[in-house]
Amino acid sequence: MAGMDTIFYLNEFEHALDKQGRVAIPSAWRSADGTARFVLIPSSDSSLKLMPHALFNEMVAEKVKKISLGDNEAASELAVLGSSSQECICDKQGRIQIGPKLLAHAGIKDKVALVGSVAYAQIWEPERWKVKQTKTANCYEVLDKLSKAKGDN
Repeated sequence: MAGMDTIFYLNEFEHALDKQGRVAIPSAWRSADGTARFVLIPSSDSSLKLMPHALFNEMVAEKVKKISLGDNEAASELAVLGSSSQECICDKQGRIQIGPKLLAHAGIKDKVALVGSVAYAQIWEPERWKVKQTKTANCYEVLDKLSKAKGDN
């Protein structure tokens, strides 16, 4: 755990998936008492985004409250997001269960790569993650892009 209240999702781990579709979440990614609540969202790159519940609430749920109930297009888009996503709460062993639809989306069979992405984590089929790593910028290039991001002085 980084700091008193902030958890940073750093490092990468390869864990086995059990027959019930459960995988252990690294202890550093859970609160001090071992609990954690996440939302799993399928990504366009065939991975899964494992968002802490608070981040999902900030990025999605708070904004949904501002959408008119009469906006049918937005309602349809939210239905796609809601029906494709899954809420996960760690069990006493620190595991979450990943539903069959999300496992199929990510091509995951028996092992997962848990990949830290600073504010959230990603879940990959390990071989797909290795391929993605070879096509992605190194950490110094990422830091350089972040330093040049809009809104910075």
